[in-house]
Amino acid sequence: MKLQLFVCAIVCVALSVGCAKKSTVDRLNDELAQKNAEINRLESELTTQQRMNEELRSELSGLEDENRVLIETNKDLTHVTLDGAATFASARASLRASAKEVLDRLWTVMQNYPDRWILIEGHTDDQPIRPDFTWKYKSNWELSSARAHAVLHYILDKYSVDPAKIKVVGYGEQHPIADNSSAEGRAANRRVVITIGSKHDVEMHEKSRISSTE
Repeated sequence: MKLQLFVCAIVCVALSVGCAKKSTVDRLNDELAQKNAEINRLESELTTQQRMNEELRSELSGLEDENRVLIETNKDLTHVTLDGAATFASARASLRASAKEVLDRLWTVMQNYPDRWILIEGHTDDQPIRPDFTWKYKSNWELSSARAHAVLHYILDKYSVDPAKIKVVGYGEQHPIADNSSAEGRAANRRVVITIGSKHDVEMHEKSRISSTE
């Protein structure tokens, strides 16, 4: 009887160890499957972004040569900068015809990538709003926001775009890319930037922008 109990105990221990090992193996297999799925997702995102970049450069190459638009890639994001002078008249937020041409050609490509998320940023130089325009734009914050929203509404009114995948923000003079002490520098700072990428990457970019102004 004692021998039988001892044998049963040994069997139970063996089964318990076997089950524990199986549980560990199953858990590790699940973790590996999740990591492989994430790698495949990231590779797919990168392929999509690279293909889109190639199409954008092809479509907008002539406009880049005319300095009306600039395309830059940064990690997993694409930044399309619209020249301020070619996009808006001084202290105005109405799109020029030349800006509409840029947006039309840009969305010729973007319509093929409905999964992309978009952030439209408005920027200004550091010159105060002229007194005769303060009734409409109290500061550069309002002007930069109005310009970014002008781009948004043109896109939404003309193209089939999911509004849930577009964000708009005006940064005023907070993110200069050139020295405001020169006319050329101020002209470079007056711009609208359209940032394109996955939801995660666009949101991380937006958070980094906000944190840098605090």
